[in-house]
Amino acid sequence: MERAGRLISGLLCWLIAMSISAFGIKGVILSGGSTVQTGSNHISSVSERRFENIRQFSGSRICNLPAENQTERKMLVPGGTPFGIKLRTDGVMVVSVNKGSPADRAGIKPGDMISSVNGVPVQTNSGIAEAVQLSPSECAIVVSRGSSEKCIRLVPEAASGQYRIGTWVRDSAAGIGTLTYFDPATGSFGGLGHPVSDVTTGELMPISSGEITNAEIFSVMKGCDGEAGELCGDLCPGILGKLSANTPVGIFGTMNSEPTGSAIPMAFRDEAECGPAVILATIEGCEPQEYTIEIEKINMYAISGTKSMVIRVTDERLISEAGGIVRGMSGSPIIQNGMLVGAVTHVFLNDPTRGYAVFAQTMMEQMDEVSNAAAAGGYILWAVIQKFCNLIQ
Repeated sequence: MERAGRLISGLLCWLIAMSISAFGIKGVILSGGSTVQTGSNHISSVSERRFENIRQFSGSRICNLPAENQTERKMLVPGGTPFGIKLRTDGVMVVSVNKGSPADRAGIKPGDMISSVNGVPVQTNSGIAEAVQLSPSECAIVVSRGSSEKCIRLVPEAASGQYRIGTWVRDSAAGIGTLTYFDPATGSFGGLGHPVSDVTTGELMPISSGEITNAEIFSVMKGCDGEAGELCGDLCPGILGKLSANTPVGIFGTMNSEPTGSAIPMAFRDEAECGPAVILATIEGCEPQEYTIEIEKINMYAISGTKSMVIRVTDERLISEAGGIVRGMSGSPIIQNGMLVGAVTHVFLNDPTRGYAVFAQTMMEQMDEVSNAAAAGGYILWAVIQKFCNLIQ
């Protein structure tokens, strides 16, 4: 009897630990939000489709905060190279809901993530369709909305010989982005400087798996006042690495091999200065070029976001060929005083020579947070398994 009680207790602990671990990891990866353009062939502007007029700040900084407790300075290989992104969502995202449909009447909304239908986990559009056909009398659909999850019951409608619930959904995204840095100490990379979000809903796309590939830029659509330009390119064969996290300040993962280039120090936030700097960007082919910019404003109140710096392109080559910043440059590393200080994130629609940038330290902190959460989850799972094995011995 005592042994049975210990076994039940162990199982309960296992279930609790697994719930805590999964919630913690998912919270790290999916927290926050931003807007991103996605497409069948390119992600290019990623968060740059939603443009904002610049808010003018007085002075070179919003405020001068005390220097941070700096314990470690990372050495990173700056990127600037284009790379292909293939992302599969964790569940299936609802893009739109037909008015008056079963889904609409049941309360399903755009941005909801469908994880299962009638107890069957679904990861693809076809998976939902197949599950609905198997239960035409009633479907129990589990959806996540923000941090909450609930089960919605509805009766599908017959249309053209098929049963439908009345939603348009998306299960993946593919496109081209820009590599920001590679960490030779861990084999990890960071890119884009903002999340990959659904082009229709604007919601961050939770990731289940993904890869990065080689990519090549073959042309650039020049930006002008009132209209943003865009890099045009193709994904190339060959897997460069694994994509593991889509976060509010960039995408992260591991690369199969170290890219060419020398590592330089990562700048801490308080080391960024208003003044000259350069970006590494690719507007043709696969090799990045160095272009001059000016860091005009630094917003220390936005240290955890994608709009921490205001930058302006001063290089006449980039202005002549691209008009300034274009969709697809998101993630282009910013180098100042020999250090990696940040990455390009947005372009101003009314002035393509100017845009926003995120601190490199912010991206590194997010990457470390994701890595630590994954490691903690793995340790908890290992510890629970060990405990369970000890109980049944």
